[in-house]
Amino acid sequence: MTWLRQFTSRDWLLAIVFFGSAFLAAAVLIQVSACSLCMTQRYFMACGVVTIAIALLHQRVPLIYPVLAALFWVAGCLVAFRQLWIMYVPGAATNCGPGIDFLIANEYPLSSIVRTMLMGSGDCAEPSVIPLLALAGLLILLTMLFLHVRSRKSV
Repeated sequence: MTWLRQFTSRDWLLAIVFFGSAFLAAAVLIQVSACSLCMTQRYFMACGVVTIAIALLHQRVPLIYPVLAALFWVAGCLVAFRQLWIMYVPGAATNCGPGIDFLIANEYPLSSIVRTMLMGSGDCAEPSVIPLLALAGLLILLTMLFLHVRSRKSV
């Protein structure tokens, strides 16, 4: 693994943007209709990737960008765990409300829509491999971010 040590801090940032964009493109291609938790995982992943892309604009990257991206991706991991819990624990989806499409179509308040985006709805209980893939992608991005911060300190 000596070739990993040759990566500079900027190389890691470019790799994160590339792989994050590839994960997001794959998520869009794999599943056309997504439940509210799947969409939330995508939003958190996209926010972290955009944060790192903005960090690339700086000559010397401030530490705030990796911290923000890490927070977005940890939140995405928590949402993925929530969806896995809803899918595999019997009765966990009984306290979930209507789907996000229903809430938007019937003009529910924004607080209800945000709550559904973070807590899930009844359609999030359908078995799917998407939360596992999203969790794996988020963990890969977090690992790459750790390696970026580590290479930053060695300079």
